[in-house]
Amino acid sequence: MIRLLLLPVILLCAHPAVANQAAWQERRAQCMGWLMAGGYPSGLEEKACARDFALPSAFLFKCARAQSLGFASDQQQAACVAFFARAAETAQDGYVIR
Repeated sequence: MIRLLLLPVILLCAHPAVANQAAWQERRAQCMGWLMAGGYPSGLEEKACARDFALPSAFLFKCARAQSLGFASDQQQAACVAFFARAAETAQDGYVIR
């Protein structure tokens, strides 16, 4: 009986997108599209996509693309070097599951 009472509470507390799987998948595809294109429409969208789907920064892909095709400027190259250096530090400090 208690389980039956808890189910509606759990469903009401769930993330709204989880209740509608198609909308959740559409939102994920939208976030992935922005990520692969190299930019989100706003910082708020980037933060939301990173939070909801654990996505990396779009700048990662922009730098990787520039590394292959050439940097637009010295400033872009320096920004990418700093970005990768910070990412390497974060990876070094990361938690290893054993």
